[in-house]
Formats: sequence, structure tokens, C-alpha cells
Amino acid sequence: MKPEHIVAIALRVFAIYLSVSTITGLITSGWFYIASGSNMLSSTLVLLVTVLSLATAYLLWRFALSIAFKLVRLDGSEYVAFPSIAIEEVQNMAFTVLGVYFLFRAVMGGVYWLVFLGSVRTTLYTIEPQQWASIAETIAEFLLASFLVFRAKGFTVWISKVRQLGREKAL
Repeated sequence: MKPEHIVAIALRVFAIYLSVSTITGLITSGWFYIASGSNMLSSTLVLLVTVLSLATAYLLWRFALSIAFKLVRLDGSEYVAFPSIAIEEVQNMAFTVLGVYFLFRAVMGGVYWLVFLGSVRTTLYTIEPQQWASIAETIAEFLLASFLVFRAKGFTVWISKVRQLGREKAL
């Protein structure tokens, strides 16, 4: 794979993330501003940001390779051929980046739950089952992130072996 293809894949993955996070944000908090109807300016702003985010995600998805070409050749100079990167290296980098993302989420969730549990000790508040499930989700994210960050190469090797098994059975 050439560097512009890797950048194009990253742009498409970011477009997916942007779409999902925009829709999730609209469902969880944005809908409150729209449905309440108390402040028309807030509702308009929420809709404007949602439409702009979704439009950006669409443009990133639709023109990923064009944008990637412009990003790879920053100075506008002649294209210099880079050596191709093996698919295993791309997978290894992708798993590591995904692991760092999950690690970030897990650390932020862990900090939230530590502060929450610290404040619960001072009051007589009981933790509900949904909150216990969210704590378990944060722990699972941390374990998954640790595996992806520190064992990405081993995971890539395992996937390659599974692929080879599938090819051998197909022949």
C-alpha cells in the first residue's frame, strides 16, 4: 500500500467516527435542546453543527483519496514513490491506534468512576446496576486497549495464520 492509500483509509475511518459520534451526540444531548423548544437559538445551533459535521463526514468519505494525495504531497513537489508497506504492518499500526483510542476512553472513564465512587462514599447513595455495568465496560475497554497496544503484533500474526488456514481450505 502506498502512503496516500493509508491516509485515505484513515480519513474514511475518521469519517465513520465523525458520523457515529455526531449521531450519538444528537440522540443523547442534542435532542434535548430540539425537543424542549425553550431556546430556538440553541436548537438551531445544534442542528447547524449536526448538519456541518455530517457534511464533513460525507466529504471525507467521498473524496478521501483526493484529500490524501494533497496531504501526502504537502509542498506540491513531484511525486516521489515510496516503498509499499506490507498489509501486516498496516494492520499492526491500525490495531495500535485503535488500542490507544480505547486506552484513552478507558482512562477517562476510569477517572470518572474514581471521582464518582469517591463522592459516593461521602453520601448515602447506592450504585445502580446500570452504573456497575458501565464500570465493567470501562474495565473491559482497558483490558482490550492494553491487549491491542501491547500485543498488536501478535494479534496481526494470529490473523495472518487464520487467513492462511482459510486459503488452504479453499484450495
